[in-house]
Amino acid sequence: MKRLFWILLITVCGFDIHAQPPQRKAIMGMQGKESTDGILVDSVWATGTFAAAKIRKGDKVISVNGQNTPKMAEYNAVVSTIRSDQKVTFAFVRDGKTGNATATAIMRPFEQSDIADINYDWVKFKNGYLRTITRIPKGKTNVPAILLIPGYGCGSIENYASSYNGKLMNEWLKNGFAVVTIEKSGMGDSYGCAPCTEVDLVTDIESFDAGYRYMEQLPNVDKSRLYIWGHSMGGTIAPEVAKLHNPKGVIVFACVFRPWSEFLLEMHRVQKPLLEGLNYQQTEAFTRMIQKIYFEFFILKKSPAELYQNTEYKSLVASELGYKENWNNNMWGRHWRFWQQLDSLNLAESWQKVNCPVLVLHGGADYEQCSLVEPLMIQKTVNEKHPNAATWVTIPDLDHFMMRSKDWTEAAKNFKEQQYMKGNFNLKIAEETVKWLKAIDQ
Repeated sequence: MKRLFWILLITVCGFDIHAQPPQRKAIMGMQGKESTDGILVDSVWATGTFAAAKIRKGDKVISVNGQNTPKMAEYNAVVSTIRSDQKVTFAFVRDGKTGNATATAIMRPFEQSDIADINYDWVKFKNGYLRTITRIPKGKTNVPAILLIPGYGCGSIENYASSYNGKLMNEWLKNGFAVVTIEKSGMGDSYGCAPCTEVDLVTDIESFDAGYRYMEQLPNVDKSRLYIWGHSMGGTIAPEVAKLHNPKGVIVFACVFRPWSEFLLEMHRVQKPLLEGLNYQQTEAFTRMIQKIYFEFFILKKSPAELYQNTEYKSLVASELGYKENWNNNMWGRHWRFWQQLDSLNLAESWQKVNCPVLVLHGGADYEQCSLVEPLMIQKTVNEKHPNAATWVTIPDLDHFMMRSKDWTEAAKNFKEQQYMKGNFNLKIAEETVKWLKAIDQ
């Protein structure tokens, strides 16, 4: 098995035969919250690095590896780089006294499954490597496979098993489909790559293109039965990847078609009253004001720093675009150029280059992608070039995070309480995808 792993590293990822593969990321095994000048430990897992260092509940961690951790952002930045078997030093306060502790970082465990064979691998990407995790129906060979492209956030594929993604993947696995996932730049075990929050949309597209090319090389996968799934922003990336290849089908859910700057105005009109309690007159005043900022940001390509210099825009650039002093280019969780590139995509052009069946899913309770215009235009655009290739299905009680919600109001409440973690996953989305996949997977 170890020999096979090395062969895969050499042939698939391009490792030098003498190179040592990097250690897996460590599991810190702590839950905490921000306190005065440090992170207050709320719980410690028995098998993590914190437990190995004998740090306990009630301690306040003030530095890790000599780097101060006054806020969660600083703490996460430090621990996200720690790999197993590295020496880790902590400074902490316990009962008013400062102490120090040292431990050897504990490796994050590999995922296990009763229904899937789970394979961890690497893909060469720019100056580094991206982690892949492939789930194949247990004991099966020559199976169809789905490349999963998620939303825009900088989350790791290591967390999918416990999210709505895991519930969806399990249904695909039970029905005979393998699932390929690949990290975004710098996430999870990946190394030598720029951090996700600092790269642009072009880099995301390139990473998932690398994931598709990796899927084409997998030994237990039927190369003539490859599919792409795109959720939310992943549904925007899906046609950009699909047009470069020859997938058997593409499924997208909760994604946009129009320019981002145009769609955002509609989203604000829905979400400001729903989530922030604005009345509709206040919402319209806000929308008309932010529209001017969006024009200069998305169309004229001005940076948030430039927009902030306009006294008329200053407060909204700070509150809505997240600009602040000593800003690190992070806007809505990604580099601000990510959003400008998104707005510049001509998705009509991209969708017409996708030459395979397409399933477009829409959730009736989705207050994030809140418009019927998006699935309608994808369906019509694909079918204009490839008649009858695209199918549109709306699931009335489905929200953006694949939960069962009767309407926008309930969906907002369910998201806040993360109800999909408590068994509220809407199986209808899995049923619709499996039905469509089996119909064309001949």
